Amino acid sequence: MAAAVAGVAAPAQAAAPVCEGTKIDTLDFATGYTYLYYSSATGRNCAYTVPKSGTGTPQLIAVGLFRAGDNQGVWDSRADYKYYAGPVYLDARGTCVLFNGQVRSTSASSGWGHCGALTAGAR
Repeated sequence: MAAAVAGVAAPAQAAAPVCEGTKIDTLDFATGYTYLYYSSATGRNCAYTVPKSGTGTPQLIAVGLFRAGDNQGVWDSRADYKYYAGPVYLDARGTCVLFNGQVRSTSASSGWGHCGALTAGAR
């Protein structure tokens, strides 16, 4: 008599975040990566953070993106992300940006940089 084996589908993988534009920088830190993109078409920066390990397990993952001109910023931080934090978007034409990321208790920050011109296409 043959035993019936029920098939178990593999868990679905989360789609990677999508940022418009070109990747312009990466923070590579002990527990993760934070990616920074810029779109000359829109003048917006975009950032997201992914863990190096533990994908699929709820953990603290965070991303932040800040504009030097007026110290405004956006961030995304929760202790129950399974795949990534973000993406976060910020218009930063004509000023510098700082981006940072965190996975579990380790974080990294870029410092101010990627200073753009006043027009979106001149970044």
